[in-house]
Amino acid sequence: MNKLIFKITIFISIIILPQIGISQEKQDYASEEKSLYLVRKTDGNELYGFIISDDGREILLDTKTIGKVYINKADIKEIIDTKKTLSLEDIKSDTYTEFRTSGPFTTRYYFTNNALPVKKGEDYAMIHLFGPEVHFSLNDKVSLGVMATWIASPIGLVAKGNIYSNNKLHLSLGTIMGSSGYINQGRSFGGLHWLTMTIGDRASNFSFSGGYGYINWSNSQSSNFMINQRTIGDKYSFSFYDTQHPYFIPDYEIEYALNQELYGDNFYYWNNSERYLTKDKQGAIIIGVSGISPVGKKASFIFDSMILIKDEKSVVYNDYEVNGTYDRYDNNGNPVNTPFNVTVGKGEVVNSNFNSTTILFMPAMRINSSYSKAFQLSLAGVINFDSNGDATSFPFPMVSWLRKF
Repeated sequence: MNKLIFKITIFISIIILPQIGISQEKQDYASEEKSLYLVRKTDGNELYGFIISDDGREILLDTKTIGKVYINKADIKEIIDTKKTLSLEDIKSDTYTEFRTSGPFTTRYYFTNNALPVKKGEDYAMIHLFGPEVHFSLNDKVSLGVMATWIASPIGLVAKGNIYSNNKLHLSLGTIMGSSGYINQGRSFGGLHWLTMTIGDRASNFSFSGGYGYINWSNSQSSNFMINQRTIGDKYSFSFYDTQHPYFIPDYEIEYALNQELYGDNFYYWNNSERYLTKDKQGAIIIGVSGISPVGKKASFIFDSMILIKDEKSVVYNDYEVNGTYDRYDNNGNPVNTPFNVTVGKGEVVNSNFNSTTILFMPAMRINSSYSKAFQLSLAGVINFDSNGDATSFPFPMVSWLRKF
């Protein structure tokens, strides 16, 4: 009898108790939240999943794409916590994404950035057709970077700091300080300083930015550097041919002598900067409206835009008397030195009552091939409204590549 009871006890222990344990394990598993990890292997492959076990030699990773897989730790380059925690219900519903919820690329739109911080260790590069930019995270709040063309002219230093984060509301401050580099011997420089507010998470968010940008040209009056962009108007106003001109001069024979008196011996050169009134500085209020949203499994749609409201100057002319001499030929063809006295308009630079506005639209698609690689294509365009309200526009398509390192 005792032997029978002993056998029954052994049977219950072997058959029933493990089932109770398994049931309890399933119950615990169903109630637990699991952290999503990225495993980067030494051969370059990357796997997303949930770590089930780690015995020190290998890990068991439950992936979305190929199921459970054992990975030898000697083949692992790094294990990255994506900071995304999912319930079993989310995992089974297949609603989570892999490439777009973490990493340095989540801090960028096509060209501008959001208020989310570049976290420590998430350094990255962005390669445009016109040049590269590289960004380094100093800590989980502050990052520094460099932006340049392929000839390092112009070139700029970038800094960004996250100043507030609470759930889905984020604020950051950013600044860019740039130089013309080798162009114009580095004498031109400028900056852009802005505040960004972002609402949302790393996969889907919307941002509004506001700031001020400027460029300074040193020794601008004696330089032809970017003369078309800097010119406000003629230094002096007059005409020998337009009778309706407010400073019409009927005696066209003094044209050469008058120009020489006003501008010097080189007045006839079309690019003589002494003929024009130019700006020493160009400033603009800059507004940015941007957003990103996942599309499909690995792509995201980006809307990026910048609106530049530029300070403008204009020229008003006041009477200015000019005295000089010129050679008038008598009836025998002999030169006779003859004095002249005329009134022309002398220009004065004043603030304009109207500003010009430039809008840069950058709708784009980003395709994440992996956690550390992405490609972007933007069908961008520019619309410019001058101070008279006249509009010009042109397309400006762009492509770029993102790389984490």
